Amino acid sequence: MKRYTLLLLALLIIAFAAACNDAQAAEVDSAMNNTALTNAEAPPVNSAENQSEPVLVMDESVADVDSAETTVADETDSSETGDEITLPDGWSEETHSKSTDPNYDVVFPADEVNSMTITFEPEEWQAMLDDMTATYGEPGSGGARRGNKPAGPGAGGPGGGMPGGGDFIMENPNWVAADVEFEGDIWTDVGVRFKGNSSLMNAWSSGSLELPFKLDFDQFEDDVPAIDDQRFYGFKQLSLSNNFNDATFMRDAVVSDIFAEAGIASAETAYYELAIDYGEGPISLGLYTMIEVIDDTVIERVFGDNEGNIYEADGTAVSLAEGTYDGIAASFQKDNNEEEADWSDIETLYTALHSDTRQSDPAAWKAELEAIFDVDTFLHWLAINTVIENWDTYGAMTHNFYLYSNPETGQMTWIPWDHNEALSEGKRSSMTFNMNAIGDEWPLISFLLADSEYYATYVGYVEETMNTVFVADEMVEKYQEIASLIEPYAAEKIGANAFAQSVQALVEHTYSQIAEAEQFLAQEAQ
Repeated sequence: MKRYTLLLLALLIIAFAAACNDAQAAEVDSAMNNTALTNAEAPPVNSAENQSEPVLVMDESVADVDSAETTVADETDSSETGDEITLPDGWSEETHSKSTDPNYDVVFPADEVNSMTITFEPEEWQAMLDDMTATYGEPGSGGARRGNKPAGPGAGGPGGGMPGGGDFIMENPNWVAADVEFEGDIWTDVGVRFKGNSSLMNAWSSGSLELPFKLDFDQFEDDVPAIDDQRFYGFKQLSLSNNFNDATFMRDAVVSDIFAEAGIASAETAYYELAIDYGEGPISLGLYTMIEVIDDTVIERVFGDNEGNIYEADGTAVSLAEGTYDGIAASFQKDNNEEEADWSDIETLYTALHSDTRQSDPAAWKAELEAIFDVDTFLHWLAINTVIENWDTYGAMTHNFYLYSNPETGQMTWIPWDHNEALSEGKRSSMTFNMNAIGDEWPLISFLLADSEYYATYVGYVEETMNTVFVADEMVEKYQEIASLIEPYAAEKIGANAFAQSVQALVEHTYSQIAEAEQFLAQEAQ
């Protein structure tokens, strides 16, 4: 009897344990079903696809994403597991690898408009918008219009700032991961962020999707080993300009070509029809200008290596005016060698520029300055910049150029950048041909041109510009060639008549500047 009692007790214990396990399993199943329901019922991201104009959509239904963090695809790191990394589908040495040379014919064609689509996960796109809202305020709060459409390339104030004045926000927007599609190939986990000063702020304030972008193809290689050293036909970074304040859509391209033809370091450009997709299908943003990034391939292409310091100039101290020494590090952003907190090359330039020998011993001053600064290239750039009339740079605004410390020569070389405001009137500055109105707030101009030898070199480059890279008939022919290529895309954005009128204004400006240059040269010859 006792044996039977013990057996019965054991059976009861087993039955009780089984019942408990069934209850736990039911709880787990219930939790999983609830999670699935929650995910299934999450409302979709609003679409701008059917709207007459591509406009920004702020979707509060997307989960709150910390804009400082970016999610990327989960990939197996062979360094931790010993497993071989599987490259993304479509990867090839020619299209995706760092081992290939930059293919300028594919990325920067002269006679066609390329097409590109950038695809974001909805939460990544929302993170970009949230970051912009935190920095610039709500989108669509009021902005410029271009033509008859509320587009990013509208009228508005310049970026940068005058010496002694306030600067625009210098913080770059956050990077997020996206896929880039081009000619049937996909580049995965590409770093994408918004870029620009006035070009970005005016598009944002108008509520337009036509925002400028920057691409970095291996930005997330540490998180996604499969894209280690990923390139876009040999290019690490590329810039997509929305042609802000340029209804011709060609100023950046034309001026870049002018500088390149003159032998001054300059970025390559090409036209792209851009679309983005943040979860609701591709939305066309229309015509953009793709621009080669200075600190990626330009330096190596022009100078043979990129070991020297590369500085992007943007901020009050960019003027190099007296009293700006302490702001050099904040105004000259190092785009390489960032681990070395050393701005001694620019500090040396500032010291040499303001040396007392400028007045007491001009020959010694010039020798010291030329040892560390490529004066000839600067004077050549200044002459071209004056002939074409570009006010949105040094001499009027504290931005839109780079400096490269060339290890081969020991000199810092001037590299122009961002020309969408060039070749235009209406915002004239004190940068007339004789530069008489330029004061000591711009010492690289006023100090150099106060020297008779340097001034003669400048005048010579003005004449050379007129005879080589800015000849009236040749410029008009160039405008017509580009216009015939991009007219369908430009007309879609601003209308055919508005585009034709803008191109005609560009032609008239060219003839006007040539007439002024000829008058200046005639006066100098007397």
